[in-house]
Amino acid sequence: MISKIRNSELLPSLLLIFTTILAIFLQNSNYRDFYNACLNARASVSFMDYKLDKPLFLWVNDGLIAIFFFWIGLEVKKEILCGELNTNSKRILPLAGALGGAIVPALIYMVFNFFDSYRLQGFAIPTGTDTAFAIAILLMLKKYVSNSVRIFLLSLAIFDDVIAIIVIAIFYTSNLLYISLVLSSIGVGLLLILNILHCTRRMFYLLVGIFLWVCVLESGVHTTLAGMLCAFFIPLNKKDGREFLERIMHNLTPYINYAILPIFTLFNAGVLIDFSLQNLNTVFFGIFFGLFIGKQLGVFGFCLLANKFGAVLPANKTILYGASILTGIGFTMSFFINTLVFEGNEIIFNSAKLAVLSASCCSAIFGFLWLRFKKV
Repeated sequence: MISKIRNSELLPSLLLIFTTILAIFLQNSNYRDFYNACLNARASVSFMDYKLDKPLFLWVNDGLIAIFFFWIGLEVKKEILCGELNTNSKRILPLAGALGGAIVPALIYMVFNFFDSYRLQGFAIPTGTDTAFAIAILLMLKKYVSNSVRIFLLSLAIFDDVIAIIVIAIFYTSNLLYISLVLSSIGVGLLLILNILHCTRRMFYLLVGIFLWVCVLESGVHTTLAGMLCAFFIPLNKKDGREFLERIMHNLTPYINYAILPIFTLFNAGVLIDFSLQNLNTVFFGIFFGLFIGKQLGVFGFCLLANKFGAVLPANKTILYGASILTGIGFTMSFFINTLVFEGNEIIFNSAKLAVLSASCCSAIFGFLWLRFKKV
């Protein structure tokens, strides 16, 4: 029973849907004050003279999300070295789709917010894809969709996450503390040494990883970068040839699926459902059309463009377009970037959340109906 739960693909997605609905309910009910009090309850950790004191939602968005991106980084490394992305021909199509799915939504958002420099900062909100939700839709359509579509979505998501890391590091980093950056580079150097020595003692990587996380956190660069960097230095195998990286991934997966992502969703998906004029602003429309229209057109259009340069398209382009529609489901990453950009402005922050929720629901419903009923 435990093994079935651990290996289930559908159950984690259903849990994310449940925690999303729960967060929305709490934000729109008499429990709203309790919910927000929990988000802002402070917790601290100290070591000698050093102390970290943050509200719980920042522990989630700076701490748990770094572990999630460490797990993503492990998957990226594995797939590039020995998986679905181990040759250039396999990489071209999902990479093109991910680029289109980032560029087109960002441009649509910019059209709506071009003359407001503050709102323009949210250009990356409609560029993310929540793979867990998209895969949940595909699992409901097993009879109608081949496994190759799932592989395409998962591969695209890998590049999507790498693009997100780069965007966050470049555009959402401010007030850099250079001494912390120097210490971060020492942490990276230690990871490199461990990798060169082919060390497979997990405790060493854990200690260096915590050190790197703290240094990156204090530097002003977001901690997602620390998680991804740690993953890239984990050896693929032990010296005797036994799997090391994949074993870590396997052990982490239940915690990611049943704890970290549900907690993150619960802390970030609390949208106040209010379609008043103040929420139907340029940020709302930029995100809504960016996610719902921009993602599907960007992914599908860039895949067709990649075909001109040698990428091999699936035989059925109708199914590929259906998968492109599902990339407009942007819950996790879109909510996360929204927190980085607009968390200090309640009206814009909530209208952005409302747009993400609306566009993601439209993408999920439209994508499901397209793949289920479209004649192919």
